[in-house]
Amino acid sequence: MRVGLNAEPLFQRIPTGVGVYALALCRGLVEIGHADDLVFFHADHDEAPSEMDGLPVDRVAFTLSRDRLYDAWMADRRPAAQSITGHLDVVHSTGPAIPPAGGAALVVTVHDLAPIRFPDRYPRRARALHKRGAHIAAAEAARIICPSRSTALDVEEFYGVERDRIRVVPHGVDVAGLGVSDAGRRWERRGIADPYVLWVGTQEQRKNVVAVLDAFAHVANRHPDLSLVLHGPNGWLGDEVGEGLQLRGLHGRTIVSEGSLPRSELAALYARASVFVYPSLYEGFGMPVLEAMACGTPVVTSNISALPETAGDAALLVDPLDDVALAEAIARILEDPVLAEDLSRRGQKRANALTWGETARRTWAVYEEARG
Repeated sequence: MRVGLNAEPLFQRIPTGVGVYALALCRGLVEIGHADDLVFFHADHDEAPSEMDGLPVDRVAFTLSRDRLYDAWMADRRPAAQSITGHLDVVHSTGPAIPPAGGAALVVTVHDLAPIRFPDRYPRRARALHKRGAHIAAAEAARIICPSRSTALDVEEFYGVERDRIRVVPHGVDVAGLGVSDAGRRWERRGIADPYVLWVGTQEQRKNVVAVLDAFAHVANRHPDLSLVLHGPNGWLGDEVGEGLQLRGLHGRTIVSEGSLPRSELAALYARASVFVYPSLYEGFGMPVLEAMACGTPVVTSNISALPETAGDAALLVDPLDDVALAEAIARILEDPVLAEDLSRRGQKRANALTWGETARRTWAVYEEARG
């Protein structure tokens, strides 16, 4: 079986969850022995990410830029990947821009429905891309892969897709582990010393970072040595967060870390945190929760959308709209070493059960099923 995989998400300037998924899935498929069965296709770029160059997989490029290729796929349903790859049995769309099947079986991964559920919070182009993608997936996909049952139910409801075409394949986790002392030295050089509460994400309203500010304001007086660390891509700190820090008098207690990090440095940031807090209002999976668990960090997260699935019994779950409850959960971990150690142990066990190798194996089974 020959599978064409849309590798365009790997070329995102700012790494996204979709890009992390695409790269990890590719690596997983290679590790389980399918390097010769894969071909990557993508738009025209001056250079490829170094991670892609390191994969022993055939790669071909269209002569179109990303925007032109996406527009052609979504409006005209051409060009097919087979025009540059040759014969394919399966075409896998790893992101929201869905290539035509070109006579192959089409498999589409739907990570979440945030732009459809919360359209007022996304740019017009992103809304249009996801809306058109929903119609294409519903009409053309032999199978739709979702990372959680929560997302699968959303696809069934919002896309109108029959349940027997949807398969739940959880994401995995792959964060390079570092010794605690090494992690401490690395981040102390950047002015980040423990103890600290950590939040990692992007500046989207659904990520609910303002609730983190409110909760930390409640906890700060009880723990005068505690800092809050907020990490995201370059330029992610919006006016809402900057003004929120000023309003709550938290500038002196908060460290903003911006920019793309190597996976090893991200692991270091997670590993030294006393608590990782992630009160998102909506997630299709919630990768940061699993990454924090893999690093042994106790987690507080939301009790809604896909997050209870991802966390299992290894986190404290709270109402993300209740900043007092969020603060109490953070304080419980800070003030109860036994609880913190128990959550750390359960989190690592949970992360060990969700590997990219297993994601790759289950995804390949979906390919075989789609091909028939």
